[in-house]
Amino acid sequence: MIDFNNLFANLFEKSAISDNSIRKFAEIHLERLSANNGIGEFTQLFTETQNAYNQYFGSISEEDKNFAIQQGLTISVTKVLKEFKQFVSSSEGLVRAQFGKKSAEYQEFFPYKMKEYWHLNLTKAESVMERFYKASDRHSAVFGNSLKNLAQTLLTEFKEARSNQLKKKGEVAEKKSSTRERRKNLELQLIRNLHYIGYLYPGNVNRCNDFFDQSFLRRKKQRH
Repeated sequence: MIDFNNLFANLFEKSAISDNSIRKFAEIHLERLSANNGIGEFTQLFTETQNAYNQYFGSISEEDKNFAIQQGLTISVTKVLKEFKQFVSSSEGLVRAQFGKKSAEYQEFFPYKMKEYWHLNLTKAESVMERFYKASDRHSAVFGNSLKNLAQTLLTEFKEARSNQLKKKGEVAEKKSSTRERRKNLELQLIRNLHYIGYLYPGNVNRCNDFFDQSFLRRKKQRH
């Protein structure tokens, strides 16, 4: 029995066809549209397909670039956090020697001991760094400005790096959404082309195949 559902389905969905496969398929299809465009009958189709192709694969390139920048910003955030942990570790002995481990002053710096700092994550980092800076500021008469200034520098660097990282994450998420939409636009454009060419050459399978190379769309056989 003939099943029209297969004819009307989106044959180019990403779940079935990879980006690499649809890229090769679209490129060859564009070449063949151009080669068969003797009197300009496929000019509009070619332009619409080229635009959909450029928008999607251009979007992928931009997404990849943004993701690479995001990864770099993540490294920067991690680096500052690591430096802060090392700074706190070296400062702990100084605070302990000055006030004693059971003193109220020591608790201001280390309310949960060093364990809190070693397991500090990005979510809590800013508030903990802020707390350490304020404790250093309150006791600057004892330690001088060096402890306070370095704590402030690390806090400022972390805030800036974290803000840039989160901003870029948002941009990457937005770009991913845009890229998905542009992939769908390319898929639907290819479907329109398929049906339009079929309309021009009804029943002429060989002629219709002059415009497409289906080898890129064949799924790999599953090994059992």
